[in-house]
Amino acid sequence: MSDATTASAMLTPFQISIPQSELDDLHVRLARTRWPNELADAEWTDGMLPSGIHTLVDRWSDGFDWRAVENELNRYPQFVTEIDGTTVHTVSARSESSDAVALLLLHGWPSSFAEFHGIIGDLVEPGGENEPAFHVATPSLPGFGFSGPTPDRGWNAVRMARAIAELMTRLGHERFIVHGGDTGLEVANEIALAFPDRVIGLHLNLGGVRLAGENKDTPTDDAVELRAIERYREYDRDKSAYAVLQRSRPQTLAYALTDTPVGQLAWIAEKMHEWADPAHPVAADDVLTTAAIYWFTRTSGSSARFYQEAFGKWGVAEPIRVPTAVAAFPHDIVPPIRRWAEPRYPEIVRWVVPEAGGHFAAFETPNLVIDALRRFAELLQTDISRRSPDNATSDDH
Repeated sequence: MSDATTASAMLTPFQISIPQSELDDLHVRLARTRWPNELADAEWTDGMLPSGIHTLVDRWSDGFDWRAVENELNRYPQFVTEIDGTTVHTVSARSESSDAVALLLLHGWPSSFAEFHGIIGDLVEPGGENEPAFHVATPSLPGFGFSGPTPDRGWNAVRMARAIAELMTRLGHERFIVHGGDTGLEVANEIALAFPDRVIGLHLNLGGVRLAGENKDTPTDDAVELRAIERYREYDRDKSAYAVLQRSRPQTLAYALTDTPVGQLAWIAEKMHEWADPAHPVAADDVLTTAAIYWFTRTSGSSARFYQEAFGKWGVAEPIRVPTAVAAFPHDIVPPIRRWAEPRYPEIVRWVVPEAGGHFAAFETPNLVIDALRRFAELLQTDISRRSPDNATSDDH
């Protein structure tokens, strides 16, 4: 038996199928919500807007069809496998195109693999005669969603990167493009650092929070940089309490969010409102799908622990020396600055500021994400051919 066959045999086909008892329990809990006092003049600066959460809960209680969502999420093949003592879940959608290249899409927090579901079809099928096509893998990061809670400590970006690289091996993709944003960006970075010979290119929805934090005291008279620093200070002062709590007390938070679906929903919906492009908000049913995945899988605590394991513990950022493209979506928490990014990413070959979009770009502006990935793949074609002459078959086992 070949190594490829052995690896693929470690994958177990998977379908999402939430027990009806779980759905019934959810609806009982929603009906019995114990609402807090709500100010008549509440604003988003107070937290989740009362009118917003009531609208979402009404929809979740009556009108949101989880079974239809479940069927849609099951449209592409899925697998689970055990890696490093934990379960890892993934969608694996293969293209029929003979020259398709493997593409790994990594989600962030508070998102899930479902953020990419709506763009898989367009990525698998070429957009035109000369458009690139992809074999798409969209895992649930360890501790998130249908990967389920991680059973132990230590699931930082480095450990996740090793697990996801092993997942790609088991899927038959020795070389691939990797895309990430938020938590997925950190994991993508570590994959590129640890396995540069496997990473054809690194594509990032590069948020600017960390970059601005590192450069907030650097003298500058550039108006764009000054605005980024201002937005960072606003975030640090008024909008980062969630990160402090997830970093410092994830277990306490887990009790609250695992016991009340409205709490879980509010924790996610606030961010999906605040970090999105106001002109392209995340649709209500996408917010509810995301909240439902965290709720049914009981992963609020394990996903929050990533902050405890990783944030504030990076040290000096090592340069990543693979071809890199950045989609700097203008309505992200803090837009990134190229000058600040270049020391970490010395091989940037494409930097684009899309016309719209924010932190959850694949939900908000999916066509812009698809276009960014296709254009990057086109740039890499020469390099792909040089490094992997038999690319038409090297990723297809």
